[in-house]
Amino acid sequence: MAEKTSEISLKTMFEYTGYRCNFVMDIENVAPGEEPKATIKVCSDPGRQLLFSYASRDGLNLTGKAGGIKEKNILGKLLAIPKNDIEKTMEFFKQYGFLLPLSKDEYSSIGAEDLLAVVNRIKATIGLYNSINKKDYKGVLLAAAFLLYSPVVSMNTPEDKFFTCEHAFSRFVRTYNLFPDLSTDPEVFNKGTYTVPDTFLGHDNHIDIEFYNKIRSGADTDIKGSKDPRFKNLTAMYVGCRDVGEETRMLIDFFFHFQTEVAVFKEISYGSMNPYSHIDENDFSDNIKEGLLKIARIVVAEEINYNIRGIHPKYDGGRLSASWQVDTLIQALYFSIFYMSAGQIYKECENPSCKRDKYFLVEATRVNKKYCCPQCANAAAAQRYRNRRLGK
Repeated sequence: MAEKTSEISLKTMFEYTGYRCNFVMDIENVAPGEEPKATIKVCSDPGRQLLFSYASRDGLNLTGKAGGIKEKNILGKLLAIPKNDIEKTMEFFKQYGFLLPLSKDEYSSIGAEDLLAVVNRIKATIGLYNSINKKDYKGVLLAAAFLLYSPVVSMNTPEDKFFTCEHAFSRFVRTYNLFPDLSTDPEVFNKGTYTVPDTFLGHDNHIDIEFYNKIRSGADTDIKGSKDPRFKNLTAMYVGCRDVGEETRMLIDFFFHFQTEVAVFKEISYGSMNPYSHIDENDFSDNIKEGLLKIARIVVAEEINYNIRGIHPKYDGGRLSASWQVDTLIQALYFSIFYMSAGQIYKECENPSCKRDKYFLVEATRVNKKYCCPQCANAAAAQRYRNRRLGK
């Protein structure tokens, strides 16, 4: 048995120990005419320990005490949870433990909307990673904008506190409203423009001062949505926010160009966007497409690095082996994304009746890999045969 455990450990990139948990849901009727507020009460079940490991081809796995794999592809199971389905989300965490360490003696109160928001950020990070590999530009836009423009969400338990990643760009676009007074600048006086070094263009951009002053004062422009507070802050950032890192400046420059050339963002949620004017991927210029892939790499790196920052290496003297200290399930989930190879994506099984790995790891170049397993491929083929016989 020791040889088997040792062999599996050599193939394992990291391990994590957690516990199943118990949930109840409280519904509070806040006020007449308002939607009830759902709060989840959750505590640890110390008698039901869970062991996880990560392997390169199988993703994050649930393992037995002897090291054998009991369930593969836990991250794929999280991806398969229907969007904003709190009941299915709770079922997942009952089965695989909560995102954060919990007390066994008292309930932790977690807002249902907050929990769904955190799950959506995990899904959006994977979706962004997938879209980069597939060069799905609309997918990149939706995932990156959601991660950058969504508010910070917090979850607190007696054992831990967690906040979702706040990118420097996100903080600025929410708060930066300092418009420099350019009236005394010689270029403005002589040419009616102001020069901005632009990382997206790769050279200086000459912004029209009349347009700048209209945004500053809240006057109408030819751009739909130009009075939107976040777009106003973005314009202020584009002109005045110089003392920032190169990657943050790239995000500022890209989104300023996207929203002045394509559409201003209005409402952004997980998987969807409501801009002030229609967005058609077919209208994206080559520069916009190239810029989307650049900013996507920045955003996905910042999300992953933020969520694995507490992980550190440790050495086991008994087994004379190195491993990683992973303390929470949310760290384990993001570390699983960290370990995905550059060419891997999570793909949705094309068998509509899939009961196995609805989302499975596959090389992005495997365009013919449509099913998670031979059973689903056979089931789909049998269904197509039945449909042909019935004339469907």
